[in-house]
Amino acid sequence: MLSPITSRNHEVVKRFRKLGRRSHRDKYGLFMVEGLNLIQEGLDAGATLKELAYVNARAEEAAYIRSRLDEPVPAHEISQQLMDWISDVVTSQGIVGIVDQLDSSYEELVSSELSMLLVADQVRDPGNLGALLRIADASGVDGFVMTTGCVDLYNPKVVRSAAGSHFHVTSVKDVEVLRLSQDVGDRVRMLGLDPRGDRCYLDEDLTGPVALVVGNEAFGITDVDRPILDGTVYIHMPGKAESLNVASAAAVVLFEALRQRRGECV
Repeated sequence: MLSPITSRNHEVVKRFRKLGRRSHRDKYGLFMVEGLNLIQEGLDAGATLKELAYVNARAEEAAYIRSRLDEPVPAHEISQQLMDWISDVVTSQGIVGIVDQLDSSYEELVSSELSMLLVADQVRDPGNLGALLRIADASGVDGFVMTTGCVDLYNPKVVRSAAGSHFHVTSVKDVEVLRLSQDVGDRVRMLGLDPRGDRCYLDEDLTGPVALVVGNEAFGITDVDRPILDGTVYIHMPGKAESLNVASAAAVVLFEALRQRRGECV
């Protein structure tokens, strides 16, 4: 049996570590997922696992994952110290995998029959973008669209926050709001969510096809994109809090849309 890898200079360790950088992820079309549950979720969704690293305490989990694969992939036992160095969290789960990025076609998305889209306009916080993707998954949107200026979809913190939703949602990035508006035409209403909105979201008819646009954490929907929208809505908040987290606000409106479409409480 081979001894576990213990050196930071080992090529395997360098390969995993480099995936913390967007330039490396983009160059090779890969990203890293951590934990048995997330790796399994990816496999269940048809994702391609390229490589595996684990600590001794997770050897059985690694063996189980490999038993599920049609083709063998490299698997490496590494020391706990190196796993903590590779991992993006304070306490790692002890097993990480390298997975192919999930390529979704923007053209196929906008040419399909659309009911609901979630659009992130320059959302830069990884936790927020991951939470938005998770909410998009939970609410069953047709697609999650990100404009240029959003944090990378495969940033480790985004992956962790999304908790597997990367594998379930059609996601496209670097799409400008103007282009999306032109491509969906009159088929889909472009509706912005903004504290300065024209009307309360509860007074809005959300039963038809809609693309909900949410903006940057600091300055909201950009001044360039605001005139492109068909309208804006706000969330009435009778309490003393000035605003909601962008992901929480999106969830409120998306699930109101589902309630209206079902004609009953979700």
